[in-house]
Amino acid sequence: MIRNVSLSNISSYSPATTVVFGPLKRINLVYGLNGSGKSTIGNFLQSRDLPAFRNCSLDEDSGELDICVYNQSFIEKNFHGGSQPGVFTLNQGNIEAEQALLAAEEKIKELDVIEKEEMQSGSDAKRAQVALEDALKEGVWALRKQVESTPLRYCLQGPNTKDRLIEKILAMEFLETNDKLEELSSEADDLLKANDQPRPSIRRLVLDAQRIEGATLFQEQITASDESYLSALILALGNSDWVKHSLNFINESTEQCPLCQQKLPEDFYRHLRKVFDTTYEERIRVLESLRGQYTHSAVGLISQIDSSTYPNAKLTQLTSELKAVLIENIRLIEDKLRTPSIAVTLVSSTDLIVQINELISVEQVGIDTFNAKLRDKSRHLELITNRFWVWFRSACDELLKESQQEITNYKVAREVKRDAVLGIRRQKEQQRQVMAQSRMQITNIDQAIGNINSWLTVLGLQGFQLTREDGEVPQYRLQRSDESQDKVFKSLSEGEKTLISFLYFLEVCNGELDAESTKQKSDRIVVIDDPISSLSHNYVYDVASLIRQNVLLPAIRFKQVIVLTHNLFFFHELVKLTEDDNVAGETTLFKVSKAAHSGIQSLRKEDIRNDYHAFWHTIKDALGGRASSVVVPNMMRNILEYYFSFIHRKDRLRKALDDLSTQHPEFRALYRYINRESHSDAVNLTEFGEINAHQFVEQFRRVFVETGNEEHFERMMTIA
Repeated sequence: MIRNVSLSNISSYSPATTVVFGPLKRINLVYGLNGSGKSTIGNFLQSRDLPAFRNCSLDEDSGELDICVYNQSFIEKNFHGGSQPGVFTLNQGNIEAEQALLAAEEKIKELDVIEKEEMQSGSDAKRAQVALEDALKEGVWALRKQVESTPLRYCLQGPNTKDRLIEKILAMEFLETNDKLEELSSEADDLLKANDQPRPSIRRLVLDAQRIEGATLFQEQITASDESYLSALILALGNSDWVKHSLNFINESTEQCPLCQQKLPEDFYRHLRKVFDTTYEERIRVLESLRGQYTHSAVGLISQIDSSTYPNAKLTQLTSELKAVLIENIRLIEDKLRTPSIAVTLVSSTDLIVQINELISVEQVGIDTFNAKLRDKSRHLELITNRFWVWFRSACDELLKESQQEITNYKVAREVKRDAVLGIRRQKEQQRQVMAQSRMQITNIDQAIGNINSWLTVLGLQGFQLTREDGEVPQYRLQRSDESQDKVFKSLSEGEKTLISFLYFLEVCNGELDAESTKQKSDRIVVIDDPISSLSHNYVYDVASLIRQNVLLPAIRFKQVIVLTHNLFFFHELVKLTEDDNVAGETTLFKVSKAAHSGIQSLRKEDIRNDYHAFWHTIKDALGGRASSVVVPNMMRNILEYYFSFIHRKDRLRKALDDLSTQHPEFRALYRYINRESHSDAVNLTEFGEINAHQFVEQFRRVFVETGNEEHFERMMTIA
């Protein structure tokens, strides 16, 4: 069954906008004026593969469509004079073969139901599989998105879509790895930022005067000698360090005490110096030497630390601690020199230097390794890429395990359903062969000939009939008793040709042109385009009745029916018949209209009115841009004829039109045209140039105002 028909860039349909005819049901009735675009629908359904229809499409159920279309192309193809291909229909001559045929048809219907169920199950499995595959793709893609913001994004070149990425991952073998994303990212970042400049080495720390930190001299109390008579006093006072220090500030030529101003004893300075003998001086000189060595070595090491950049916080911390130790030791040595009598203990730097050098050794290995990689940067980046994908596959492993088994189960289920469907189709093909063999026994064209001739009699078409013309392919032939065969078709009126061609079409729909055909009539879609286009109103009800008996009923006769017409009476009759047969629920109504381009709208039953209402509705369509403004004058003309004839006020109409044409000369041609009494007037022109629908409708309203019928105008423009 066809669900929707999409039309674009064909005939009167816009090249920029797609018009959708649908949604469709089993019975679809379409109304539209001539030239509105109805026939394009039938032409497309009849010849979908033509290049002209490349922008049009169908939304349909699965399976090959069997569409029979009645339109002008069908008439021209089948009724060009002479013989037409015979339609094979069933007669009553072979009951057993017919029963076999019916049984085969029923079996195919049963198989169709089973096939549909199996296909639905397969479709459900496919949807579930696709949903699971999509979820898997999304999960893997989400992991990729995390990597895009890291230096490892260079590794992602290539699999740049979800499908390509999942294809790569599924093709990879799972391998154990100890790599971590952060470590790989840091390694790649280092190489990418290196700009081909190697990292500088980190110098090990060496304190040349490290042995000084354990010198015992710092623990000794260096004091004055006891050989001078002053020694006992200085030692008793405990201020030998002060006395020794003060010697640097006195002048030995002075004979007075700098404190009490008394005369100093004889040989005072000699005895004072004897307090600080050569041993004391020697020890001070040793202390000064130790200070010089240690300070020089420590300051050099501090300078080395300050000028170095350490790659981790631990090294920075330890070197800061070492600096503090060295500075503290220098201070302690200075304190010892200022006060030799005190004992000081220097802090050992040995353990700190050992720790620092161990860390430097580790870092230096990393620096050497990095510099080695830098010398072959491209190869090492490639190695990182390979390790990254091993990590990526490992990171996806749990997600893959969760999904792959379910996906495999769905694939197996689909294979089972596919095999089941293929088996059902083989059974259906066997039944079709039974149908073909049965038809060969019981098909002929005699019943079709009898049906058409019977309907010709019922419809009152006398003087000719169909006869059978035998040959390799049996055919029909039109025959009159008083004319040669090749002139019969030419002598038919357009109405007669329409009726005969339509009767023939009904037989085609209900039969086969091929005796060996295996198609089922119940799968057929029937499209009928204006079957009364050349007929008088006398045949409207007859043709509607033919469609009802040979197309619409019973409901299982055809899968789908589409009828298109320009005749409102015929449209009304078909709607009424669907209501009488209780199939209105299976019926949809549509209207085709044309402004700049054709459009299709759904109709409700209450939207369908008589011709008079249709004229008003067409004017409203023109105002709304849904119909061409060219039709407006003719619609006005028909409305005035209907209305003023009905109310018997044609004289008042004529006077109003004459008055208005005098008052508004720019619309004189319009007023003369819609005045049916002025046909012979020389100014009765039908070419109005560019028609402004709104201006024309305003002048039309004036006619009703002048005749005292403005209320009727307003009501019809509201409800029409």
